[in-house]
Order: sequence, then structure tokens, then C-alpha cells
Amino acid sequence: MHPNNWGSNLETKKVVVLDATLRDSGYAIHFQFSARDTRNLCLGLEKAGVTMIEVGHGLGLGASSVKHGVALETDEDYLHAAAGALTKARFGAFFIPGIGTKDDLTAAARMGMQFVRVGYEVTEIDLARPYVDHAKNLGLDVSLNPMKSYAVTASEFGQIAERVEGWASVDILCVVDSAGSMLPDEVGEYTQAAREHCSLALGFHGHNNLGMANANCLAAVREGASFVDGTLRGLGRSAGNAQTEILAYALNKAGYQTEIDPVTLFDVITNYLEPLMLQQQGIPPLEVLSGMTQFHSSHMPRFRRVLAKFDVNLKRLIMEVSKIDCINPSNDLIETVARDLSRTD
Repeated sequence: MHPNNWGSNLETKKVVVLDATLRDSGYAIHFQFSARDTRNLCLGLEKAGVTMIEVGHGLGLGASSVKHGVALETDEDYLHAAAGALTKARFGAFFIPGIGTKDDLTAAARMGMQFVRVGYEVTEIDLARPYVDHAKNLGLDVSLNPMKSYAVTASEFGQIAERVEGWASVDILCVVDSAGSMLPDEVGEYTQAAREHCSLALGFHGHNNLGMANANCLAAVREGASFVDGTLRGLGRSAGNAQTEILAYALNKAGYQTEIDPVTLFDVITNYLEPLMLQQQGIPPLEVLSGMTQFHSSHMPRFRRVLAKFDVNLKRLIMEVSKIDCINPSNDLIETVARDLSRTD
């Protein structure tokens, strides 16, 4: 859905989790996503209900270089792969003026890219306007991401929000915690300041250096943000990002509408992302599932022993048993559910 059709979620309770795995997670694998990886992850994300997917080099269009890191594929390869895979979800790219050019934006728009996120230092955000205006003239939905938003006060950020709304070329304004340094109350304060000074759709992009990325997304949503960013497994630059699958579950549990099934994302992570990971980051699917189902890890040995008798999926077994008894499941219950699953799978 076009961002202009999204008011504050304070009324709609609708939240878009924009998945940036195919862009921000590139930092953690030295920008070595292939076009095939892009296609596979796009297909999996769309199947799970993700509606906005960001692809390409971590530093955006035109960034692949010795200076910024050479990506495995070209911008065109990534955009072509996304365009060929997606039928419902929208895809876009990041863009930093000075790294990318207006010609890069024009070429990407011609390839079917539907949105762009323009990032620039918050203290110099007015310098981004010519590129934002150009992107809007190309028919793109435009998100303005003032990087290091914490470099100004919340009040000053509110004044920036009022000013950029006057450009008439910005659809979404994001609070950006580039260093993962903000706490939920701070994110809420910045989001509230923006909401009080403009009518733009609001978003939040954060990193996880203090372990607050998911909580910060929830804080932004509580103050009216309708767009929050995540990556699968939280994989990304430095300590990583908010974790898409956890974020979707937490938002759903809190009463917001995301359209995302986090369980469907587990297989996407296992099959297509984890084989590419150079180091562990974020919380593995099985541990996330334990939190979702209130499954205590002390029961795990008994569940694993049942797998020796029945060829069933461990995650599904945990889910089905936990629906019946998540506190103290008996051995008989575990085995009965495993037997039934083996007959239906």
C-alpha cells in the first residue's frame, strides 16, 4: 500500500515491517549476496507476508566499489532479481547522495523499483532535497532517513520534520538510530516530536548495539510510527538490526496488524540465510519459537529423544505440543503428537 494511505497507526493499528536483510545484512557478509540469494529470499519473505523489501549494496545505489566494498552483483542484477521474484511485495533500495547519483536513481526506477530510502546526515539533511525531489519526480515512494538522528535533540528533529514536509516530496520520515545508542524512551520522544510537527508517515530504523533494537521499534510504533525496519536473524552492520521475525511476532502480540507470519520465516532463515552467515548474530529460530510458545528449554531433551522414533519437524512438534500444554508436557503427550504429525506430514 502507498505510504500516503497510511495514517498514524494510533488509529489504524497497521504497521509495515520493512525487511532490509538483502541490503543491511550485506555488511555482515561483505556484500556477497548473489542474484540467486536475492531471488530466494524475496520469494520467502513475500510468502511470509512481508510487503516491503530493500535490496542491494549496504551503502545503496552506486556504492559497489573498492572504496565502499565490492558487491558480488551489480545494482541492476539485484533489482532484476527482485523484480522477477516478487508479485505482491514492493521492492526498493537505499541511496546516499554523493555515493549514488541521480542517474543511479533514474536507472533503478526504469527497472521497476518502487521505493527509495534516501539517507543523509541529520545535521545536513537539506542537502538531500535535490535527490529526494528527483526520486519523487521519477514516481518513486520516498523515505527520508536522517542518519544519526540523535545528533540533534528531539525538539530539533521535530523542526526538521516540519521543514521536510514542506518539500512535498517525502512520503515517510524515519528516526534513525545509526549507532544503536538510543533507548526506547528516547525513540518514543523523537517519534512523538516528529508526529507533532508533521503529518508524514513515520518510521524507525535502528541497530542493536545496546540490545534495544526490537524494543525501540515497539516504542516508535506506540508513538505513531507505521514503518519499522528489521532483518532476518537481526543480521547486519556492527551488532545488527531489529530482528524481523521477532519484531513481527511482538507487534502481532501487541495488537498491531503486520500481515507477517513469523513461523514461515524460520524456514527462510534456515534454508537461505544461515548458510551465508560468517558469524552468529541474533537469536536462532528455535530459541525464538521457545519464546513464542512459552516452551521451556528444560523439556528439549525429551522432545529430541522422540525424534529418534518419529520423523517430524522439531519446531512443529514444539508448536503443536505447546498448544496443548506448554508448562509441563508429559512424555505420552509428546509422543502422541509426534506420532500424529508423522502420519500427516
